[in-house]
Amino acid sequence: MSFVSKANYFCISCLLCLLNPEAVAEGKPDTGLSLDYLACSIITSEHLTTLQLYQRGLPLEAAKASLPNISKEAIKRVDYIYRLADRIGILNAYSDINTNFARCATLVYEQRDKPAVDQIDYGYYFCAGENKVRFEIILNHNKYHTLEKVLEHTPDSHSDVAIRYHKLIKQKGLLAAFDLTANNLKSCLNNLR
Repeated sequence: MSFVSKANYFCISCLLCLLNPEAVAEGKPDTGLSLDYLACSIITSEHLTTLQLYQRGLPLEAAKASLPNISKEAIKRVDYIYRLADRIGILNAYSDINTNFARCATLVYEQRDKPAVDQIDYGYYFCAGENKVRFEIILNHNKYHTLEKVLEHTPDSHSDVAIRYHKLIKQKGLLAAFDLTANNLKSCLNNLR
């Protein structure tokens, strides 16, 4: 997991407001900084990794100690994710993080459109899209419970993913599917480096 320093990504404070409902509820003003798919992806990756540490029972202080070169802003996000999971549960926290990632990527798309294939942000755009489809597959499994109905709502390009997720959810439950989706996103992002 690589936590982001403020110097490396200029829109972290804006993203923190977007991805942190508590900040929005407190009426923290928008910084006016523009977003990009990279920032949405990095913050989401941080959140998902933190939630996975929580899910595996790692105490908060041990989680913070296990994350190298963690900034003060990132420490606040770790605290936030642990509080969020305590308050709404792990499954709901996964859903919340994935929903906020989709919102962030949609906002970037509205501001900037799809990046050109030769731009650095294109890979992050691709990973965000893949994550959104996988998240929707999980939501559809939870809603419809049958593979046939899920496949009706899944792009043909991802039917094999829906089938694998169906098997996983039947064997191990929704939590395993969310955990796998988090790992898939982080793998997608790591392949960009």
